[in-house]
Amino acid sequence: MKESGNTNQNNVEKLETQLSDIKFELEEANIQLKEESDKRQFYQLIADFTFGWELWFEPDGNIEYCSPSCFDVTGYSSNQILSAESISSLLVYEPDEKKYTDFITNSLDQMLVNQSLEFRILTRTKQLRWCLLSVRGVYNKQGKYMGVRASIQDITRLKRAMGHIHEMEEVKELEVRTKQRLQTELNLKDRELVSFLLQLSQKNELLKTVSNQLKKVYLNKANNTNEQIHQLIELLETSSTLSLDWPMIENQVEKLHPGFLDKLQVKHSSISVKDKKLSAYLRLGLSSKEISGLQNITPKSVEIARVRLRKKLNLSTNTRLVNYLCQL
Repeated sequence: MKESGNTNQNNVEKLETQLSDIKFELEEANIQLKEESDKRQFYQLIADFTFGWELWFEPDGNIEYCSPSCFDVTGYSSNQILSAESISSLLVYEPDEKKYTDFITNSLDQMLVNQSLEFRILTRTKQLRWCLLSVRGVYNKQGKYMGVRASIQDITRLKRAMGHIHEMEEVKELEVRTKQRLQTELNLKDRELVSFLLQLSQKNELLKTVSNQLKKVYLNKANNTNEQIHQLIELLETSSTLSLDWPMIENQVEKLHPGFLDKLQVKHSSISVKDKKLSAYLRLGLSSKEISGLQNITPKSVEIARVRLRKKLNLSTNTRLVNYLCQL
């Protein structure tokens, strides 16, 4: 009887130990469950209160989760979106439906990796908005495919800003083309004026040469021809120098090189009208010989005038006269 009592006592002690172990394991399990529940609630809060619109598509395409922030983007509640036949039929702008559907299908089939899509939606109030959809595959700890996580951002303002920037770029491009066209026209006018001055210079030189030759003939011919040749010489001499309309030339120089003559006068107030004319011809790129033809003087006289002009402009020996004038 005594041994039987000891056995029962031992059994009770074992049961008490087992019960204690079970209680301890149960407490640990409850703690773990609470931790898991807290984690789920924490992640649920993060998902529910994200700024963007978050979605979870199951592998078959059904929506497992839709964050409440969808209302800010679409005007529909998460329950309305979950109960709808599809997002495509409820929201997506008709011209973008096919590319949206194809994108979601390929994402669910795991044919896309971390890809994005820009598409348009019509909100509940029929406002057209641009959205950016980014997707990522979801897998559990064992590597099982659980579907696709999707994030949708409203990029309407960004699109409008980009459109404004595009318009600004178009305007800038137009301004550049217009500036190039005007510069081309200006260069053409410059060449036309220089060509006119060159022709005038060459013509004056030719007339002067003919006059000189006739003078020689006049001195060697008989008396019966002298009078006629003398009359011809007088005619050539009166027309040998075609006078330039300086105000016209000055006006053309102003159009081609705005402010040049005014800057020259302000910076060097002591220069004469002849100096200004010489400066203008040099600014147009004419040589000393060409300038001499225009002014009916020798090229040497032009060179002397250039030296005097350099002194009046107080230029150093290292500074070219033409380069200085072009920089004004």
